[in-house]
Amino acid sequence: MTAAATSTSRNKSHNTPVRSRTPAAAPIMVPEGAAAIDARLANLLLAAEASFSRKGFAATTMDDIAHAAGMSKKTLYKMFDSKSDLFRATLLRSAGQFRFWDGPALTGTPEQQLKLWLKRVLDSAFSPKEIALHRLIVGERVASPDFARIFSDVAFQYGPEGVIDCIKRVKLRPHLRKLPARMVAEMIIGSVLGIDHFKHLIDDSHRLDPRMLKKRIDVTVATFCESADGD
Repeated sequence: MTAAATSTSRNKSHNTPVRSRTPAAAPIMVPEGAAAIDARLANLLLAAEASFSRKGFAATTMDDIAHAAGMSKKTLYKMFDSKSDLFRATLLRSAGQFRFWDGPALTGTPEQQLKLWLKRVLDSAFSPKEIALHRLIVGERVASPDFARIFSDVAFQYGPEGVIDCIKRVKLRPHLRKLPARMVAEMIIGSVLGIDHFKHLIDDSHRLDPRMLKKRIDVTVATFCESADGD
């Protein structure tokens, strides 16, 4: 079902974008045979995600999802044996989406590329779709702790990978250079998210200021990266 995805690295001059092959997003565990119908599967997962986010796991039926996806329930059950399997696949799809860069070729200095990655993280984390899904995960945590565990495991494993790749090419502050790249990436992501993500989860009226988010990214990169001083 998955294929290698194309990402961008840079040559030693840091001035020329280079296309490279990187692993694809985290594989979704689906019943045998479903991998041959990528387009239909993608449409189904989007429909399922929307249905679960709108009604919650318990209240959503397979009839609801089949109708939203424009397919028969018989076809749906050929692809997934149960609502739980479908929900799990939906979580894996969402949590693994940051594993590779799927936008235009990254250009500029390593610090500028890091800023682009961080903007992507913020854009997704604060999107209505992701906020709805995160609320769903929290709401289902007590009744279905395994779903929350799956989502968090995949998100924390693959979510920082793009930022980690950028960190390996920037010049970090001296006291950060001996720390694992993943630890630094998680600190950077936490810094740019701040408390706004939590506010967004609990308060529909909370509004984000794009200028402040950009400023937060700039300050965070300057705080962590020595070579960003002259950026």
